[in-house]
Amino acid sequence: MNRYQIVETAFGYGAVAFSVEPFRLLEIKLPQTDIHALCQAFDDAFWLIDSSNPKASKIADILVCYFNGEPIDIPWPVMDLAGFTPSQQAVYRTVAKIPYGETASYGQVARMAGVPRAARFVGTTMANNPYPVFIPCHRVVKSDGFPGRFGGGTALKVKMLVLESAS
Repeated sequence: MNRYQIVETAFGYGAVAFSVEPFRLLEIKLPQTDIHALCQAFDDAFWLIDSSNPKASKIADILVCYFNGEPIDIPWPVMDLAGFTPSQQAVYRTVAKIPYGETASYGQVARMAGVPRAARFVGTTMANNPYPVFIPCHRVVKSDGFPGRFGGGTALKVKMLVLESAS
């Protein structure tokens, strides 16, 4: 059965969704102020809340550190990208290499990932990113430097970019 753990960060409540045996990170929910809205999709799917899983707690601690303005390491061993195409995986791995405090355009990411002229593909792939923060889709911006769309909302994306630029 899938589970989730609520994470209280400096930006609001987020969540770590995971499977237990073997432990796999399924999804990261970005922080928001409404804890009930955060939990609704998990509750509708009958996922269990689990605040005691030590591996999930370690992931939660990494998120807290990030939202406190600290660079973090990506927990690759517990992230499963097998359900994505090789091109999507290349995009995710490319985005994960964008340095803390820096940005890249959708077109730049497409070229670096080996899918030139596929900026829209990069955007679609980012929209389906199950691991925001760890695969830092907030660092991917429009070619004119404007933030572009973001699953947590444009205001959160800008706030995250400001957080990183201040560190």
